Amino acid sequence: MVDGMTGSGKSTVMKAIRAWSHSCDHRIFSLGDWKDVTPPAYKDIANYDVYFTYEPTRTWVGQAIRYELSQTKEPYGGQELAHAFALDRQIMYRRLILPALEAGKTVIQDRGVSSSLVYQPVMPDSVALEDVLALPGNALAMANAPNALILTKVSAEIAHERISARQDDSKGIFADMTFMKQQEERFASSWLKELFEKHDSQIFELDTSGTLEQSKDRATNLIDHILNTC
Repeated sequence: MVDGMTGSGKSTVMKAIRAWSHSCDHRIFSLGDWKDVTPPAYKDIANYDVYFTYEPTRTWVGQAIRYELSQTKEPYGGQELAHAFALDRQIMYRRLILPALEAGKTVIQDRGVSSSLVYQPVMPDSVALEDVLALPGNALAMANAPNALILTKVSAEIAHERISARQDDSKGIFADMTFMKQQEERFASSWLKELFEKHDSQIFELDTSGTLEQSKDRATNLIDHILNTC
């Protein structure tokens, strides 16, 4: 699982993982290539080696999160988002992630339950951390925590500069500077790392504050360390 605040360089890490997959001649399924309005089910796409997912999805609940619940004009609160993200996550775990893992496949997640734990307790109409963890989709994700969690690390100021230059209509509240400062603090917190370590996840922090080339090199070296065999 790769996570971090918006604009922190997650896509650079994901590209490094894709490069590793291609070098191993893996058959790759990418959720981004899925065009059906119904989310994919593993039984229908079982002939791949590596599965790339992201959150929120772009089907069913995920579509609503991206283009309705994340808007800034008439914002939704933490409770609505917490329930929506947990349900979107639960559907993806049940339909795709867990069956793929049970079949011995590799799953690479772009965001996950860690994002909910960072964001939702500090949003307007917030939800306590323990309540976020108790939602069924989040409890399912923590019971199947990733063996490795990569957290991209950059200042809120740098991340905000990066996303301000994007042509993206779905940034919404997640690009608000005050909110991003809170994200920075929470992604760097010891409690987040300790929580995942209790669920047997290894935590890796990746500095992405330098140039794109520096971030690419660091990401490649880290992926080679974590995924050292095909």
